[in-house]
Amino acid sequence: MRRSAWIIAVGLVVCVALAGCGGSSSSTAPGSSTSDGKDAEPTASVPEQFVAIPASGANEKAAVAAVPTALKAGLELRKGSGQPEPDIGGIDPTFTAYLIQAVSGNMLVLLEVHADGVAHPLYNPTAPADASTVMKQDASLNSGAILAEPASDAEKAAVAAAKTALDSAVPEKDFAIKILGYRFNYLKDGESVLQLEINPDGGVISIS
Repeated sequence: MRRSAWIIAVGLVVCVALAGCGGSSSSTAPGSSTSDGKDAEPTASVPEQFVAIPASGANEKAAVAAVPTALKAGLELRKGSGQPEPDIGGIDPTFTAYLIQAVSGNMLVLLEVHADGVAHPLYNPTAPADASTVMKQDASLNSGAILAEPASDAEKAAVAAAKTALDSAVPEKDFAIKILGYRFNYLKDGESVLQLEINPDGGVISIS
């Protein structure tokens, strides 16, 4: 199981800086879908970044199937870094975001797209992806990332959302945009108890 060490490090650091990747933006999700794509009962208002995305495509379904093994590996990573084991007993993971990588020359931009189809800077889920918020990195930092071409309609829509944001934020650049990974949150009372991100081959990107 491979993983991008740089993304893991950035994920953990930025999530801490943003108070556990939480946010105040909320959305009511009547008839929202659970992580396996089945219809759920109407739910109370939850933060937008935690609204469930249906696992409708082959890549998404493979990611859902990979969660148990990735979770075990991720918890070992947490344990190795001295973090306490979270109480996620009885909580099913919810598929909450596509992680997007965009590269133009030596410029790397990472984004996330939620159920509402809006692109945000990675680990800044309530901010618009504009010229003032997108983080431009050296592409070599994430050269080992495992990527996937968008296959499902939802993946294609996520990539299109990222392109729209980047066309506005960095109009002088033409980006190659791909799926970097899939985010799952273990939710309790509208808050994330644990966040797990996995890449297209089921490896751990980050856990927090």
